[in-house]
Amino acid sequence: MRIIASILGLMIFSTISAQTSQVYDNLEDAQEARQQGVIVYHIDLTKEKLTEVPKELLDFPDLTSLNLDKNRLSELPNWLSYLQNLEELTASKNNFETFPEVLLEFENLRTLKLGNNMIDAIPLDIDRLQNLESLWLWSNVIREYPSSLGEIKSLKYLDLLYNDMTFEEQTWLREVLVDVVIDLSEPCTCEFDD
Repeated sequence: MRIIASILGLMIFSTISAQTSQVYDNLEDAQEARQQGVIVYHIDLTKEKLTEVPKELLDFPDLTSLNLDKNRLSELPNWLSYLQNLEELTASKNNFETFPEVLLEFENLRTLKLGNNMIDAIPLDIDRLQNLESLWLWSNVIREYPSSLGEIKSLKYLDLLYNDMTFEEQTWLREVLVDVVIDLSEPCTCEFDD
């Protein structure tokens, strides 16, 4: 009897685990799952040609992972901050020209990917993301690197590939982020107007 109970328990656990790890690649499937009582943790809206973030995401307060890669977003709405369980947000290959300020509201964010946009600066108060472990900003036009990056004690990885940085800027950043793995391109020998 104990063996049967153990097997049943394992089967139930496997079913629950499969449901909680499901990645929904459209809102319709995620909404249908929610109506069936499934808690939705992962939504992937890659290549949906989005020009704005669908407000229906507010129906998923337990969301821990949101992928908005390869869309046409130029900003993120303030209401997105209601998704306070987000641990991973990726919005690479969009049209952001500035770092979306609403992202600084996510206390549980561990991974943030904003590569291949036109972001020109990292905000001074980036250190509000105290649980951030990896920050991906490859292929942007970032010219400002605040020392507050060094205040994020959990930061382990920073991707700044293909951002034009001088040797001096790269050296300074490595001194500020001693314990962080930083991916950088070869330093440029360009001169920038201030």
